[in-house]
Amino acid sequence: MNPAIFPLLLVLGAAMVTADSVVEELEKHGLPVGLLPSSVKSYSISEDGDFCVALQSSCYAKIEDQLAYYSRNITGQLKFGTISNLNGIETKQLFVWLPVTGIYVDVPATPYIYLEVGVLTKRLALAVFETPPKCSSHDADTGIHIPNLNEFAGFRLRKALH
Repeated sequence: MNPAIFPLLLVLGAAMVTADSVVEELEKHGLPVGLLPSSVKSYSISEDGDFCVALQSSCYAKIEDQLAYYSRNITGQLKFGTISNLNGIETKQLFVWLPVTGIYVDVPATPYIYLEVGVLTKRLALAVFETPPKCSSHDADTGIHIPNLNEFAGFRLRKALH
């Protein structure tokens, strides 16, 4: 779903599903509660599963040994065991930020969760997402250092030995 259309659906009065919390909604759909940070300000979900989550602010979180970025607004489509058409979550792979476009778990359940990152699918332990990640407004506050290309500005390539 196009993220720009979602506010229009709200204005037009699309039927909205209610739940006590985003955590309850994730559990109801067979997904772990730690997919989103605890800074969720509001969320809405339509009957067909299109959702929009608003965070208090964009933030960074450490997930295993990787850095993740959560945009202020996260959209996608929620179905049992799956989030597709995901927008608003990125992960840093080496030196490049790549969008997480989908998340799914195996049905029947296994101890793994899968993140569609760019053209790859990453398999992680489901236990990593048992609790919401600790989110920070700056990537340096996550306790993980991921170098960027500027740190290598003074280096020269070595000639290969013959």
